[in-house]
Formats: sequence, C-alpha cells, structure tokens
Amino acid sequence: MANPMYGQNKSDALIEDVKRVKVRKIMLDFGAQAAGTDAISSFNKGDVILGFSATMTEAMTSGGSATIQLGFTGASMLTAAIAKGSATLGAVLAPVDKGMLVLAADDTFDSIVGTATATAGKCDIEIWYIENGAALASDEYAEVVTA
Repeated sequence: MANPMYGQNKSDALIEDVKRVKVRKIMLDFGAQAAGTDAISSFNKGDVILGFSATMTEAMTSGGSATIQLGFTGASMLTAAIAKGSATLGAVLAPVDKGMLVLAADDTFDSIVGTATATAGKCDIEIWYIENGAALASDEYAEVVTA
C-alpha cells in the first residue's frame, strides 16, 4: 500500500477510473401506466450497467392484480415482478441478476406493468453505469510473446 507522506501514492491514477462511473437518477410515476412496457431511459451499445435500485416513494395500487417490474428487457438485468401488495412505500426493488451487464445493442431501461393498469405508484431509481465500456478497453496495453 502506498504511503502519501513519501510521495508514493500510486493509486492516484485509479481515481480517474472511479470518475467514469455515472449515476442516472429517475423519478418514475407509473400510476397511470396500462399493462405493458414503457421505455423510460435509453442507453447505448457498449455501456456497462453496474447495477440499479429503486425505492418506492408511493405505494402501488390497481383495480386489479397489477405487478411492477423494472430493468432492461432486452437483457437479463430485471427485478422480479412485484405484486401491488408488496410494492409499498419504502420497498426497495433490485435486479434479480446481481452481475454487471455490457449492452450488446442499444437498449432501454423499462417500466413493466403486468396484468392490470396501475392507478398509483412512484419510485426513485438509481442506475450506476459506465458509458461505452468497450472504448475504455484500450486504456491498458500489454505485449505478450509466446514461444
């Protein structure tokens, strides 16, 4: 471990890597969304999605047995379909797949209401990502020679 007192803090360069992480914050009101999928934010091919979470700021209601699901429908990073009785104030929704996701194509972060139209429901979403991670792959270069 480097000791900054001796001017050997080699970790300074790593701070630049941390600056690449972005957070997209979305206040979502899905209280009048019919059953189906609505795209709420776009991401580009090559973006690295590190994860997301959503906190319910208003409980979900519906005249039927509606569910809410959030995530990237073109990929595997989605929450489970949460029933309206569980989508209560303060509930935290997170993806079932806990790994990161590199988008193979342009994709959208979606709000998916299942079964019946929602009549109330709001959440604050935070998506942590790195823009076009493929472009960052050239940051380090190594030459390897085999026999």
